[in-house]
Amino acid sequence: MGSIPTPGTQKEGMKLFFDLIISTGIVATLLPASILIYSSIVRTKSWEHAHPGLSRSIAGILLVGTCILLYGSFVEPKLLITTTQTIDVDGIEDPIRAVLVADFQAGTYNGTAHITRVVDRILSLSPDLVFIAGDQVDNVTADEDETIYLEPLRRLAEAGIPTYAVNGNHEYGIGGGKGLTDQRYRVADVSTRVADVMTELGIIYLKNDIVATTIRGQELALFGGDSYWAGKLSFDAFLTKDSDVPTIAIIHNPAAAWLIGKEDVDLILAGHTHGGQIRFPFIGPLGRVDDIVPATWYQGLHAVDADTQLFVPSGTGETGTRARLFNPPEVALITLQ
Repeated sequence: MGSIPTPGTQKEGMKLFFDLIISTGIVATLLPASILIYSSIVRTKSWEHAHPGLSRSIAGILLVGTCILLYGSFVEPKLLITTTQTIDVDGIEDPIRAVLVADFQAGTYNGTAHITRVVDRILSLSPDLVFIAGDQVDNVTADEDETIYLEPLRRLAEAGIPTYAVNGNHEYGIGGGKGLTDQRYRVADVSTRVADVMTELGIIYLKNDIVATTIRGQELALFGGDSYWAGKLSFDAFLTKDSDVPTIAIIHNPAAAWLIGKEDVDLILAGHTHGGQIRFPFIGPLGRVDDIVPATWYQGLHAVDADTQLFVPSGTGETGTRARLFNPPEVALITLQ
């Protein structure tokens, strides 16, 4: 009989796999660049010495590749930027400060320290309320309880900040690809466990629910949609919603924005895309989660239709490889007015 993997073995194996790919890329660029430079200086009878300008230009291009790999793999994923966005919502007169974060992906690459940094940043912004748009855990191997890393979120409730969260696809063990249609390619469904833990931490966890709240003396209706990829999203709660109240929908996957746009919703807040994780100027996101969401919707504010807007941040974590490039982890401070 084969040995049974101990907790953490699969996760460490996945990290090692991607780290080997990154290391191979670094060696494949750094080593030939070093040889070119060395030969152009020391080996007087070499082609490199006879063509020093061309040799060093090629070496320079290779070294740029080395720097990009190092920065995108080990530096940018550890950054955390704050972006600001002002969004007009009919019915809001006194501006409301809301923070939107998504995609903690706690587990493979991001643990308690990562969540603590995000919470520290949120608290420093003194928001009126906070939205967490899914994929709290990475859940790609299901060999450990990744909810232990979410403990710092308790400080939001302790600070008296109303905080609302919804499920993503990773809570249901769906990482994309064949897992969308074939149960055999999914890992464990931990959605109930995540919801229970988040609730215990003081987070208001919404699963196709609409709740009414009052912020700065203004009524808001908040809809939290369950996972679109898991087939759990339902709009039945809108049947009894007051149509005169400004309504914000928190979902994970912006692919559902067209569906929610048919309801009485002013603003949709989503996550899921990670901004593509890797973005290039004039090209946009390289990491595409599916073909439904337009590339232009992977980040920022967009119009779904004449009455509904969509805002998508770049998320704070990574899944798959640890890489981010020209797209650092983001905490979005939104002013609703």
